[in-house]
Formats: sequence, structure tokens, C-alpha cells
Amino acid sequence: MTFVRAYLRASTEDQNASRAKEDLKQFAEERGQQIAAYYVENKSGASLERPELFRLLNDCGQGDILLVEQVDRLSRLNGEDWERLKSEIQSRGIRVVALDLPTSWQMADTSKDELTDRMLK
Repeated sequence: MTFVRAYLRASTEDQNASRAKEDLKQFAEERGQQIAAYYVENKSGASLERPELFRLLNDCGQGDILLVEQVDRLSRLNGEDWERLKSEIQSRGIRVVALDLPTSWQMADTSKDELTDRMLK
């Protein structure tokens, strides 16, 4: 079974990290999916010190979807840290879908064939 896990992040405590929650929920519902859990934190995207992101990654199983509003909600990391995070995501077989990146939306389609799945990875 595939789970959709939504990651919501804002850089500072005075910003609303949950502002995109309804947009993520609507996106999932339009595809016949339900968000299993929301992971919300107010931490800089330029740092790997993000407990909720790593709790999400630990909760994910092979093929689960990490759903974000924008790519920069997931990462504003330098090259070395991005490679580390990307490796963690890939090793767990997690599919990343960002609302602001329509080409990633295909990763939310769990009915695609094996060849398409390999090409998207």
C-alpha cells in the first residue's frame, strides 16, 4: 500500500508552515488519494537539521509519496547536503511530488506501468 505524506515547512516561527495544507489535501483528493500524515516544521530549508523531515523519511516505505507545495519547501540545501538528502530519499524508494513542478505529478500516479516508473526515477 502506498502512503502520501505531506511535508509543510516555513523558515521562521512567525511564518505559517501549514498555509499550503488545504492545497496539498485537494491535490491528493483529485487523484483519489488521502494524505496519511502531515509533517510540519518551522526550520530553514538550507539546513539538514529538520526533525520533522527526517521523521517523515523514517515513516516512509518503498513507493510512498513525499508531497510538498514547492520544491524549495524540501530543499534550499548546498550541493553536498542536497546529495545526502537525495540519497536518503532514493535509498528508501520515496517518490517526491511538488505542486509547483507539474512534471513530478506523474509520480503520484500509482497505476503507471513498470517501464514508466523506471523512467521517472
